[in-house]
Amino acid sequence: MLINDLIGYRYNKGFLPLSQCGPTILDFGFIHSDATYDVCPVYNGKAFALQYHLNRFISSAEYYKLELPDINPIEIIKELYKRNQPPHSGYEIKDAFIWMIIWRGHPPSGNPRDIENAPIEMCFYMKPSYPLSIDGRVMNVHLSDHLRVSDEYYRQEYKNFGWIEMTKAQLDRPEGTDTVLLQSYDENITEGPGFNVGFVYDDTIFTPLKHCLQGVTMRMVGHICEDHKYRFISCRIKNDIWDIADEIFLTSSSGGVTATQRSGKITKWLQKEYLERTKSDEWTTEL
Repeated sequence: MLINDLIGYRYNKGFLPLSQCGPTILDFGFIHSDATYDVCPVYNGKAFALQYHLNRFISSAEYYKLELPDINPIEIIKELYKRNQPPHSGYEIKDAFIWMIIWRGHPPSGNPRDIENAPIEMCFYMKPSYPLSIDGRVMNVHLSDHLRVSDEYYRQEYKNFGWIEMTKAQLDRPEGTDTVLLQSYDENITEGPGFNVGFVYDDTIFTPLKHCLQGVTMRMVGHICEDHKYRFISCRIKNDIWDIADEIFLTSSSGGVTATQRSGKITKWLQKEYLERTKSDEWTTEL
C-alpha cells in the first residue's frame, strides 16, 4: 500500500488524494507549528472513543485560537472511511487511525505577525494503524534526562506538534532501549513520544498530571479502575517512582495498554479490559 493512494478531506475543497490535503510551506501551521490535531483509533471498522477525541480536538483548537469551521466531523469521518474501502479503493483497511488537523494558513502579506489575516485550514485523513510495540513485545523504556516543555509555556494537555524535545530524547536513548520518558524541570515524570505512562505501586495506579497530554487511553484506564474499584490517581509524580514502582506500563491510541520491561499482572489485566472495551457498542462508533 502507498499512503498517498488514500483519500483525505480538505475543508472547502472536499475529498481529495491525500497528497493534496496538507499545508503549504508558507502556512503558519507548518513554519510555526500553529496547529493542533487529534488521532482516533479504528478497530475492525469501528472508531473507538470517538466523542472523547472530538471533544479534545475542539478544546485544543479553542486553546490555540483556531476557530473551527461549521462542519459535521462525524459525517466526514464516516464518508472518509467509506471512500478508503472497496469498491472505492483497492485496499481494505479495518484497523486505522483517523487524523483530524486544524492549522493557520498564511496571509497575503506573508508577515508572521499578520496572524488575524491568516485563514484557518483543516483536513481529515486516515491511514492503516501501527502498534506502539513491534509484534506485541514489551517496550524497553529509558528514563531520559531530557526535559519536557513545561505547562508554564503552553499547556501540554492540549495537543500540539511541538515534539522536538521528545525527538531529541528518542534519538539520544541508550542502545538496546526502545523509547524514553521525559522529566519536567522540577524532576517529575511527564510522558514519552506519543504515550502516557502509568506506575503501579502500593495497589494503586499513578499517572502524571502536569506537563503531559491527558490521553484518552489513560482516561480509559481510569474508567476501568473505577469500574473495578481499583485506585487510580493522577498527580505530580517524582522521578524516584521509577526505582520503586511494582509495574510500569504505557498507554496510547496506537498501542492501547502497552507492556514494558517492568510490567506484570496488573498490566495484563488492563490490556484485557481495554481490549474488551474496543469491541463494546458503548465505546465505539460504526463507520
